[in-house]
Amino acid sequence: MQKLWLLTVSFAIIGVGAYGGGLVTVPLMGRELVENRGFLQEQEMSRIVAVAQMTPGPIAVNAATFVGFRVAGLGGALLATAVVVLPALLMLTLLESVRTRSGPNDHFLRLRRGLRIGVLSLLLFAVWSYGRIVIAAPMEFAIAAGAFALLTLCEGKVHPLAVIAGSGVVGLFVF
Repeated sequence: MQKLWLLTVSFAIIGVGAYGGGLVTVPLMGRELVENRGFLQEQEMSRIVAVAQMTPGPIAVNAATFVGFRVAGLGGALLATAVVVLPALLMLTLLESVRTRSGPNDHFLRLRRGLRIGVLSLLLFAVWSYGRIVIAAPMEFAIAAGAFALLTLCEGKVHPLAVIAGSGVVGLFVF
């Protein structure tokens, strides 16, 4: 029962902090699942993020399902998945309700602009945190920089799977 409670608390914290989704949640998940609860080791967290990015669905939901199952079986997977989604659903419902009742409102536009800046800062921190784990040698940095340059030059029109597969092929030859 205590495992289920710890899963609930952990994924509620992640769910509340997951506004912006995607990689924004990675540092928060790392702190909660690795440092605070010890559900995962740092390398396991890195692998989960990599797999969660390659599978359909939000990273936090995929991670919640995996960690929940690992810690407490099917019930843990269902509980962690539901709990990680619930805070965002409640926040969006509340904000939309207030916005609908107040009509056209400049406050919400300004709030959204501020939230986007906050999400960007979390995304940059996620890149920094994840990068420190993944990039441990100059060649790894070179591959990451090359993939980033390709994405930038092509203005993001390269399919993510091509970037991942291409980096993997390069890794086959250089490592």
